[in-house]
Amino acid sequence: MTTGLRRGEVVGLRRQDVDLDSQCLFIVQQITEVRGRLVVGTPKTRRGARVVPLDDGAVGRLRNHQEIQELERVAWSDAWHDSGLVFTREDGPPLRPEYVTRHFQKLAADAGLPVIRLHDLRHTNATIALAAGVDIEVVSDRLGHSTTAITADLCTHVNRNVGRAAADRIADVLTAADEALPSTSLAREASGGPERRGDHVSLQVDGARPKGFEPPTF
Repeated sequence: MTTGLRRGEVVGLRRQDVDLDSQCLFIVQQITEVRGRLVVGTPKTRRGARVVPLDDGAVGRLRNHQEIQELERVAWSDAWHDSGLVFTREDGPPLRPEYVTRHFQKLAADAGLPVIRLHDLRHTNATIALAAGVDIEVVSDRLGHSTTAITADLCTHVNRNVGRAAADRIADVLTAADEALPSTSLAREASGGPERRGDHVSLQVDGARPKGFEPPTF
């Protein structure tokens, strides 16, 4: 979710395309499944071949994954199949894309979360980035969209949600302010009844007017 990669790009990610010291991934291929066969090909779009920077958390998780994969390689010994990929089966062969989706959905269900498509994580990545104010061109490049128009569709959706959230926050502030003011009806009850037309506070006290309110002289 932090990288926004397509499913085939994740499955096809090679170890040689991961530079954890520089904190980036080089996306140069993907693996898809066609009629039961795994097919290695180029990324989905021309802009799909790209460099994706990584955050510190993603780098840490990938380093941990490398250590686990090395333990699996040693455990399988000569039976290990070196596919050169980052994410593999326990004995080394590539993962089937559909298996990755089913496994992800099972983890979500076991955790009590909504079961969504694996591809929806790309939308989540874009939504979070756009809501955080990341430039649309940068988001488009990270996701490998063929044009920024695709990213702009997501941006429109995000702006609508952000605008609705802003409206709710403004309403909350106004509601809180309104509740803090004394009620008009209570003020009338305290004065002994409804206000009558012409009622006013007299400026005259014991026949004298307060300073500043003397009538003009001619």
